[in-house]
Amino acid sequence: MAAAPDTAKSDHLRPNSKPNLESLMNSTMNRRVTVLALAVAALTVTACGGGSSSTTPASPPTGAAPGPTTPTAATTPGVWKGTISSTTTGQSASVVALTRSDGHSVWMTTDGRVWSGQVPMTGDHFNATFSGHMYEGAHFPDGTNHGAASMMIDHHSASTTSGRYTGSGDAGTFDMVPSPMWIRPTSLGTVAGVYTRTTSNGYTMTMTIGANGQLTGSDSRGCVINGTVDIPDPTHNMHRIDATVTSCGSLDGHYQGMGTLVDADAMTDWMTAMHPLEHGGHSHGGMMGGSHGMGQNTVPTGQHNLFMFSMVNGQNAIVDALAR
Repeated sequence: MAAAPDTAKSDHLRPNSKPNLESLMNSTMNRRVTVLALAVAALTVTACGGGSSSTTPASPPTGAAPGPTTPTAATTPGVWKGTISSTTTGQSASVVALTRSDGHSVWMTTDGRVWSGQVPMTGDHFNATFSGHMYEGAHFPDGTNHGAASMMIDHHSASTTSGRYTGSGDAGTFDMVPSPMWIRPTSLGTVAGVYTRTTSNGYTMTMTIGANGQLTGSDSRGCVINGTVDIPDPTHNMHRIDATVTSCGSLDGHYQGMGTLVDADAMTDWMTAMHPLEHGGHSHGGMMGGSHGMGQNTVPTGQHNLFMFSMVNGQNAIVDALAR
């Protein structure tokens, strides 16, 4: 997310002449009388119009300084990071929101919640309806894994966004700030590489993004992902994902999502807290962060090396963060 220069001119004196104080005072008084007379005449004309009337504003004189412009409303696209707190459960988690330049937004939390929906491209406050997903090893407060949520953005500017949410038996507040990593230019060459994540008990996920945008990946449980990555806007650090997951039980299906290449150094808190997926009540640390039963995530360091992504379909959401 200047005042006009002073155009008043002083009286010019003839070279080598001395100012006559009485003449200057008389001249100044004459000008003030003239201005006052013009103002009274203008008020008299307005008062005599009778009833309502419309007046066409006069055009500014040629060469006059332009007046102040209306500031542009803060835009919503970007990479946003902050905290979301439930007033229902008393729990708090880190949240990252990825919002594309077309207003499509995905919010993901370290405790496994994912919301996706459409937000206005600009505005200082607005409401949005999102679809919510929770991994199968847990559930929302009403016992479900999927449901609608209302996001009420009470304040949005170039430096912060905050508001409230309700849905699936839950309610709470959130606060986020934009990441400067959003304005980094990107390309398929920039994001290409081999990315991995491991946990302390041996779970591993590996994903490769080719310089041609081809995406392939698998984890140590046997889940397989194939798809493509493309660049909607090379001036901003956001990547569009289209992929299919197979050999992964109920997670099988076609997904669409977004990813961003960020600094692992800036996401240490996220990697430390991220929960692995629990599927069917059995922890296996699948493609979505880490659970207590799977040990702790490795926490990488570095810059331009952590690919965070989220993919959703009508039934499920997959979130992960892998480092190269």
